[in-house]
Amino acid sequence: MNDEPFQSIGDLAAGITGNIEIIKPANRAEWLAARKRDVTASDVSTLLGVNPYKTPFELWAEKTGRKADAEDNDVFRRGRAMEFIAIDFLREDYPDWKITHSYNNRYFRDPMGRIGATPDAFVAMPGRKGRGIIQIKSASDYSVKNWIDPETREITPPVYVAVQALIEAELTKSSYAMVALIVSGHGLKLHPPIEIPLVPKLMTRIRSEVADFWRLTDSGGHPDTDWKRDGALIEELYEPDGSIVDLANDNMLPAICDEKARIASEKGVIEKRLKEIKAELLDKMRGASAARIADGRLITAKTVERAGYEVKATSYIDVRIKKAGAE
Repeated sequence: MNDEPFQSIGDLAAGITGNIEIIKPANRAEWLAARKRDVTASDVSTLLGVNPYKTPFELWAEKTGRKADAEDNDVFRRGRAMEFIAIDFLREDYPDWKITHSYNNRYFRDPMGRIGATPDAFVAMPGRKGRGIIQIKSASDYSVKNWIDPETREITPPVYVAVQALIEAELTKSSYAMVALIVSGHGLKLHPPIEIPLVPKLMTRIRSEVADFWRLTDSGGHPDTDWKRDGALIEELYEPDGSIVDLANDNMLPAICDEKARIASEKGVIEKRLKEIKAELLDKMRGASAARIADGRLITAKTVERAGYEVKATSYIDVRIKKAGAE
């Protein structure tokens, strides 16, 4: 890590510093384009299996242009807006820190490793050598529960956040890394920045995982799909084209098809029985809004009004299994 004094991000000209390329994008579109070539710090955790929001298969789909980059939605827009507020709060709470807000005006990348990062802010602290990065994260009153350690009840950055901070420090040759969480709800609360340990062994594994990802992708392959998490993406990518594929060598498929048929049959029976039970209960209640039964439980009946609305046209893939010999 670099221990030279840091003045401001303006000291870093776009170009090459050591083995790190520093890109100064003119706008957000150029920033997004620069990131396309790399696995960025926020996505590396998918390859480590610790990202709750993205799978390796989804990352592959984004990097190969099969799926739009998820960096622009309401959640990300809120995060960008909250970033400015968090920086202001940090400057108020720590007036002796020299904090420089990056805001996407520098993109750091390792062109050999194809890893990139855009730190939110840099910091120089009195009495501490070198510079550090500060990663800003935002959460709502509801989602902040994901940051609370179940044992200590203290704010603790999730692993995927810590991984991101570690990579940002590595690529910017910073001496330390911190994560600052701002929570919005009825008010705004900035939690004290938490320092993230810089673990060289983890960086070694990260570089290995990223190299494996690009090797697989460049060879025309893709990471294994997660059928629990990738279902919507699989349906989006593989729209039926009218062809017939021979899967006779896949010995697992007959059992899977049998399971699908069994579950569909059970679902129909269950839904039918639920309707029968509902009718029996309403018949016995004879219009009452509630009924108490022998074991003390209370049955309630309430009319729920649903507002009329126009539904946009949608499409989905209907998967059915036909008997052998059927066309």
